Amino acid sequence: MSKLVVQYDKLLEKIPYKYAIPIVVAKRAEAINDYAKPFVSTPDGYSVSIAFKELQEGYIRIKNEDILKILLPDIK
Repeated sequence: MSKLVVQYDKLLEKIPYKYAIPIVVAKRAEAINDYAKPFVSTPDGYSVSIAFKELQEGYIRIKNEDILKILLPDIK
């Protein structure tokens, strides 16, 4: 069984909020466990792996990124 390789650096290029990525993946994995049909499949079939792959391939995204701007540090 092969594992999914998560390219976190490339995810950070798409989503510049490093704390939002695990939250998005966790919410999507929870939805997959509850009721949602996955858009992709992975060799291991775990919902977290599926959620990471969906995020990497652009199947899921953050709806309101303006809310996430509070996560960026205010450097003076």
